[in-house]
Amino acid sequence: MKTCWVISDGSAGMINQAWGVAESLGLDITFKKIKLCQPWESLAPHFRWGLDSCLSSTGDSLDAPYPDVVFASGRRAILPALLIKKKSPATKIVYFQNPKISPDHFDAVICPEHDKYTGTNVITTLGATHRITDEKLETAAYQFASLNPDHKPVLSVIIGGPNKKYSMPDDFADRLILDLERLAHDGWQLLMTLSRRTPLPIAEKLKELPDSVYIWDGEGDNPYFGLLGLADAVLVTCDSVSMISEACATPAQVYLYKLKGSYPKFDHFHASVITTGRAQWWDGRIKKGSVVPLTVTQDAATQLKELLCWV
Repeated sequence: MKTCWVISDGSAGMINQAWGVAESLGLDITFKKIKLCQPWESLAPHFRWGLDSCLSSTGDSLDAPYPDVVFASGRRAILPALLIKKKSPATKIVYFQNPKISPDHFDAVICPEHDKYTGTNVITTLGATHRITDEKLETAAYQFASLNPDHKPVLSVIIGGPNKKYSMPDDFADRLILDLERLAHDGWQLLMTLSRRTPLPIAEKLKELPDSVYIWDGEGDNPYFGLLGLADAVLVTCDSVSMISEACATPAQVYLYKLKGSYPKFDHFHASVITTGRAQWWDGRIKKGSVVPLTVTQDAATQLKELLCWV
């Protein structure tokens, strides 16, 4: 079994993109949380001098023996990955997302197509890779089956929050509640999870929904995989490529909830998943129909195996 270090600054979104592909390839995975010193912390990845001094002692050490492959995700992971390559040329270096430097620095780059980053060793994906698999969904659906005691059709609602490109208007909760109350009346079981980015006033407003609507309050086991596994339909806010990509990996219908704002890369991604028929914009209704889950992670893993000439 080949060994793999997943190196990142600890962001869950960054880790999951790399970890999902590593799991799909059946690698022996070790996580390394890294931290950079200044000036590399501020100037990475463009300032690449003195790599031997770029790591802070407050992060995990990156000492030998080195693994067969390093999966680096996030801007801060680029310099440590290049440092490992310098010390261990035989180690393959795979970077996730757009590194903003030439792909020639890496053995492979796995990057969403909406970043428009190309190269002979670049694998482009429709959205982000992730850890969703059929097996995980089935296990989580069984674990959290009590969330749907009456075996109703399930709408799982995944709420993000404002970021640099999107805002969540004050009336967001009021408009969403009207839709959800109508669907509950029509016989849907509603399951909801909020993000750490969800504004507190909006979160508190949503928690005023009837007790029959399940809203995860952050206590106990995270039901996120369970919500995806139980869902017949998923409603997800449009602010996160990762959340949408994970929803599209399920056999559920996916609806995108518009937020105020726009960003060309996200616009391209939204258009792509809609054009493929995998998602549609939310208009308050759930329509009948079947869908085919996207297999982004598995496809990327297959292409990476070929690119690295792994038998």
